[in-house]
Amino acid sequence: MTDPQRRRGKTNNQAALDDHKLRFRRSSVAASQFLDYLVASEVGVWRVEPDSNPSRWWLNITLPQHQQNIFDLQREIKVLFTDYERVEPRTLAVIHERVRRDIRVESDLAILVSNDAGARDKARRRAGEMAIIAVEPNAFVGDNPPKLHELIAEAIATVDHYDVTTAIRDPSGFYGRTAEVESIAADLKRAVSVGVFGLRKAGKTSLLNAVTTLRNNEGGHVTIHIDVSEIVTAEQFRSAVLEKLWSAVRDLSSPAQFSPRLRTLTRSGTRRMEVLDSAPFWVQDIREILAEVDFPAALVVDEIDQAFPLRSNLEPDEARALYTALVQLRSLLQEQESLVLLCAGVDPALFERPLFDGRDNLLYKLVRLLWLAPMPREEMAAMVRSLGRRMGVRIRDHKTIDSLFAHFGGHPLLTRKACSIAAKARTAESLPFHLTTEILNRAIETRAYSGPRQEAADVLKSFTEWFPDESALLHLYFSRDVDESEGGREILREEPDALAHAIAYGLCFSDYSARISAAISALDRTN
Repeated sequence: MTDPQRRRGKTNNQAALDDHKLRFRRSSVAASQFLDYLVASEVGVWRVEPDSNPSRWWLNITLPQHQQNIFDLQREIKVLFTDYERVEPRTLAVIHERVRRDIRVESDLAILVSNDAGARDKARRRAGEMAIIAVEPNAFVGDNPPKLHELIAEAIATVDHYDVTTAIRDPSGFYGRTAEVESIAADLKRAVSVGVFGLRKAGKTSLLNAVTTLRNNEGGHVTIHIDVSEIVTAEQFRSAVLEKLWSAVRDLSSPAQFSPRLRTLTRSGTRRMEVLDSAPFWVQDIREILAEVDFPAALVVDEIDQAFPLRSNLEPDEARALYTALVQLRSLLQEQESLVLLCAGVDPALFERPLFDGRDNLLYKLVRLLWLAPMPREEMAAMVRSLGRRMGVRIRDHKTIDSLFAHFGGHPLLTRKACSIAAKARTAESLPFHLTTEILNRAIETRAYSGPRQEAADVLKSFTEWFPDESALLHLYFSRDVDESEGGREILREEPDALAHAIAYGLCFSDYSARISAAISALDRTN
């Protein structure tokens, strides 16, 4: 059939789609087989386009209506078809980026067709982010191959997107916190330092990652990240800051023109071995590195509370040296020109206490304190429903959402743990799996290791370590003993702010009633 014959009676867009389908079909035997497979699976193909990489093609497809209803997929699905024998992690990131840029496609699910037999495991290791269905070409050839919806069901039934305990790095796994991200980003642009403090596993590190991603996407910003839990000495901290700043500024500027003369670093940006102690020189070297930067560079420090000697797990001398290193940065930060600090932790004493060892605490009020309470109900609901869609799980009843919020108050880890246990009964054949209030409540009550009850008790234990006086008052206020409870109420009448951190961190509401009731109920088990 000639081109004019193929185009007769079709719009320009339809004719262009046909041309791209033909080019795709001719690109490889596997591509031709895949198109035939989509037809046999009654799948609609609405977009086919080559990638700048000749080994990759992008397609937008839709499932038949009744299958869309099963998976709650009402928009197009992005497909990456490649002849790669080995899929690199970067390829998965490219899929995420492509989906984010296309408003017509599902944000929770995409498909990767590849010859890499290990692609499914690589996608599974990114649980909590977008569900990427990895399919090998041999899955859609031969006699009576499974339909596409069967492959999707098999894949999503074996990945638990709720059961993620590590910090979220990809935006597809980050939910809510829009106001916090925007507020912090605006402060950093004005060189206003910010400290984010909240309960264990409340999403502090994920929030830092979200702000960092936003700054990187905007471009023109220098942002470096230091995790103090990975630091052993103050010298290691100073070296990490210097080397990461040097690298980030060089990448942002012209490498050929970036050659600051530094006491602590070589011309290639590595520590000078002959300088055993960088403390006398490192602040001036930071000034030299940042001299050509147009906007304040952001130093993002996680687990910042480890720098407070009275609470640190570091060796005492190293904790004091790390505290001193932060004090050295104070002048740079207070100038609000070249450097700004974004940090996170559980205990804000580093910035809240005016005195340290009987002397002025020079870091007192250095940062704006931002209390990271658990998620609001609607943000929590959006999170569990979106993650559920990636697993074939539906949560329709508002009573199920109410039960989650009543027990966990929007705490992301505790909420996801309960949903994870509740969804374990699903199979590929049972999708969509309806997570009811009854199923959820059974999961909430389980005493399984690392279940929501144990995790809630761990949250309370962590809070008790940092704020023992408030924890003792919680014991009194929520005691089943009438006299003890009244004693707690009397203290709060005299000192209304005695539970300030318990409220700011979301253990309680402002009227002192329990917000994370699963943690408050653990008080009885910690006497």
